[in-house]
Amino acid sequence: MSELELDEINKKIIELEEVRNSIGKEIKRAQEKQKELDNIIVKLKSLTAEKDEGKKSAIVQEISLGNTAEKKTIEDRLSSGIKKVDELMLGGIPVSSNLVLFGPPFSGKETLAYNFAAQSILEEVPIVIIAADKDIRQIKKEIARILGDDLELVDKMEAKRILRFVDLYSKSIQMSSPSKYAVVIDNVTNVSSLMKSLDSIATELEASYGYYRMLFVSLTAYIPQLDEKLLMRFIQQFVQKRKAENGTAMYLLEYGLFEQKVYETISYMMDGAIEFKLANSKQYIRIVGLGNVKSREWIEVYPRPTTFDLGSFSLERVR
Repeated sequence: MSELELDEINKKIIELEEVRNSIGKEIKRAQEKQKELDNIIVKLKSLTAEKDEGKKSAIVQEISLGNTAEKKTIEDRLSSGIKKVDELMLGGIPVSSNLVLFGPPFSGKETLAYNFAAQSILEEVPIVIIAADKDIRQIKKEIARILGDDLELVDKMEAKRILRFVDLYSKSIQMSSPSKYAVVIDNVTNVSSLMKSLDSIATELEASYGYYRMLFVSLTAYIPQLDEKLLMRFIQQFVQKRKAENGTAMYLLEYGLFEQKVYETISYMMDGAIEFKLANSKQYIRIVGLGNVKSREWIEVYPRPTTFDLGSFSLERVR
């Protein structure tokens, strides 16, 4: 079987999985509606047996409120964890978006990524962190620092399964995973194990919460390990699956280590990119893709101990 035929089969599998997931969501909504109707029926039956007029009135009001209330289980946008970035993106990151964070070291992308994770813990929205080239303990410390050095809270959220780790790093340095809850994969090149593990986690989270966040730390570890065709096929399938599962994902990627076409191709497969750069001892950020945003110009970044502010979206731009 040729590579072209395999690509077509993989595309068809992804399409069918998206249809299956869509059907699953409709079934879940129908089940929730059925429970709601069952509750109304029980209340109506109690209404016929109730003689106290005051209690009757209260039951009628409760039923009326239940019918008119809108239950919004999935938001349109999720906070990035940094207020000014949310403002720049007109309220936050669109749900089910995949975005890559490009930039050199210490340019601000890690700050945004860990604030994104910390925001999940504050909101108790489940987040899956793929540790491909960083120790889980270090990642947890970075998140805890944003939360006022509250490592106990981070550990608590991991124990509650709000925070989940997929550990590809520990085995690569011949160490045991520091987390008893983490899914451990023996090698970054074992993409099939990674995909299967994430499919299992995502199915569980989508059933329980309806959506989740994901942080990939980082894609930089994959590029030297996989040949170009396998790498691009892996990223394409990975991104499409996250979209189908209502996963909102950030992918860290060091800029300047690989050929420009690698960054362009990866960016093309995403819904957008947040780019960082250093120039004249200053840091800058800009948004590429992701629908409507307030500005697509380079905007100055003002670092703070655990976050950053942005300059004016109209006055402090650089090209």
